[in-house]
Amino acid sequence: MQHPVTPSLSVDPSRYWLAIKTFFAQEKKVSNYLESAHVDHFLPMVTRKTVDAEGNTRLTRQIAVHNLLFVPIEHEPEVLKDIFDRCPYAIYVYRRPGFNHEWIKIPDRDMVDLRLICDNSFNEPKFMSARECNMKIGQEVLVTHGPLKNVVGKLIRKNKKYYLVRTIGDWGVVVNVSRWCCKPLEDGE
Repeated sequence: MQHPVTPSLSVDPSRYWLAIKTFFAQEKKVSNYLESAHVDHFLPMVTRKTVDAEGNTRLTRQIAVHNLLFVPIEHEPEVLKDIFDRCPYAIYVYRRPGFNHEWIKIPDRDMVDLRLICDNSFNEPKFMSARECNMKIGQEVLVTHGPLKNVVGKLIRKNKKYYLVRTIGDWGVVVNVSRWCCKPLEDGE
């Protein structure tokens, strides 16, 4: 079952997720396979406005980040490995570099943030590489109000608007926020 887009803000510190890379834009097919295998997962999708030739506006659900989906670790690693090995599409579970190549575990806190950012209520979140996000100059803040409450990120200003930049893994998300909903973080927080 695919996880709902808007989760509750409760974070399970003992829960971790795996990032799965797909190839050749097969993330929807892999999502369908995981659903048929009864494996929970999250496919980052956003709602975008499209205007056709007649000027009609439609809302469409599109994949936010191609070739990437997330699976919570709810089964034994051997069971997950068997499910991944039986997948008819090419996939790669991100691993730590080094000798043992263990899977990279993403904390539930980061996944809650990502799932909130992919919520339908935001205007066109922008996705970019973590390198681009880290080059942006801004102050670390905690969002105190609104749908992004308790999300920590970097507040930047561009074209007289304020944006929250949140880096997760190798990529980042930029979402329009009100600066009045943000509280600066001290270095020790």
